[in-house]
Amino acid sequence: MKTTSIVIVEDHPLVRRGIRGLLQSQKDFRVVGEASNGLEALHVIEQTHPDVVITDIVMPMVDGLNLLRELSKSTPRPLLIVLSLFDEERYIQTATECGAAAYVLKQSAPTFLVTAIRDALAGRFFCTPPINGRALDEIQDRVRRLPMNHATLLNEDERLVFSLLGSGCALEVIQQRLAHQPLSFPVVCESITLKLGLSDPGDLRRFAERWAAAQN
Repeated sequence: MKTTSIVIVEDHPLVRRGIRGLLQSQKDFRVVGEASNGLEALHVIEQTHPDVVITDIVMPMVDGLNLLRELSKSTPRPLLIVLSLFDEERYIQTATECGAAAYVLKQSAPTFLVTAIRDALAGRFFCTPPINGRALDEIQDRVRRLPMNHATLLNEDERLVFSLLGSGCALEVIQQRLAHQPLSFPVVCESITLKLGLSDPGDLRRFAERWAAAQN
């Protein structure tokens, strides 16, 4: 089973402990580091190279938004999840402008944090405060353009199929490419669909094409 490595950045030890416990209840999540402020987080992230970083906004020394700005320059960059007390739309917009792929209120974390991470891994924006209309459209479009590291989710055959689907390759050609592999094309597609959190294999080509277009 492919695991998702996570670093938690939060200045309150009890909150960090609660987040760690919640994440460790998921068999495919692995907490590889913790930090109490943004400056400490940069060192931890440099050492651990996590798939996902969960950060508060208000912290000493380097705050969460400046941490997001710094990490958004990284290659490869981790997925950035904001966990905050603030539910104002301006905070959500600023966080996504700084590279956040999800925004979760602390009071709703036990219910929604795991879902937010899985949605972000699948390329979908997740937000627990109510936000709609033009602001939501702008945020979703911004998040869709974020670089996504599918290598952290898919195996070699799955990455090949995802890439070929995104390029508009015909199904017959893809099936020929997989002819000598142990798993059939439908089985590989089903696996990709599950890993990316899509509701139906029929959505896979559309998702792959949108992702490919966002890279150009």
